[in-house]
Amino acid sequence: MLDVIIAILSLILLLFLPGFLLVLIIWPKKDTLNMQYDLLFKVIIGMVFSMIISIFVGIVLYGIGSISAPPEIQSMRLWLILGIISAFLGVISWRRGGLRELVAKRPAARRDKTSIDDELDRLAVQKRKLQEKIALMESEEYKSDQALMEEATVRIPVLKKEIADINKRIDKLIEIEEKWAGGGKIA
Repeated sequence: MLDVIIAILSLILLLFLPGFLLVLIIWPKKDTLNMQYDLLFKVIIGMVFSMIISIFVGIVLYGIGSISAPPEIQSMRLWLILGIISAFLGVISWRRGGLRELVAKRPAARRDKTSIDDELDRLAVQKRKLQEKIALMESEEYKSDQALMEEATVRIPVLKKEIADINKRIDKLIEIEEKWAGGGKIA
């Protein structure tokens, strides 16, 4: 039974783990490769990278004369080097956010489970619409009509206050995002 577990872990280390961690370093965000099959693509590309890394490590071990060692020592060296490479890539992947995004659940910005990115996008669109309204009210068309000009003098300060409120909400969401990305706890 122990041999089967060791064989499975060895295959994971040889054919999957280092390359998958490298893929998470290269493409740390979700849905960067494909919206539907992002994880599948990352797994397949990771397996290819793992095979390349394993072959490279084998060539290096053969080149330094490790081939004359007994088979047990050869495989221990291979697993040790692949384990060190995987640990190193895992730390970098965690720091870049790829592994963290895969493992940790992202905080929701609101009670209705809208993600922070969705909320930021919604606020950006809302802010842009308000800025367009202000630009329209400051245009020559409004300045030429007295009634429109009076309306603009009343509405522009209100719209600017709404934009300031949106900016405060955006800043708060960005602060939450930065805490999450830094591995900190969110209150």
